[in-house]
Amino acid sequence: MKIHSVLWFTSGKGLVGIVHATQDDGEQGYWIAPADGFNEVIDANLVAAHGARFPDAAGIAIFGLPQTEEHHGN
Repeated sequence: MKIHSVLWFTSGKGLVGIVHATQDDGEQGYWIAPADGFNEVIDANLVAAHGARFPDAAGIAIFGLPQTEEHHGN
């Protein structure tokens, strides 16, 4: 798995991460999940591996177009 970008949100209830990643099978997308906040690398990988799928349109709105799409689209 390759993590491309991570965005963290904190509140009184804890930490939530949104991750843009490419899975080992080549699937690229966005995932969201709570995290414990002790280790950013581990947390990002756990969000990508076990998080809920986050809508692509919302991920693109937050992170911008993935680099591969920017180069092919322009």
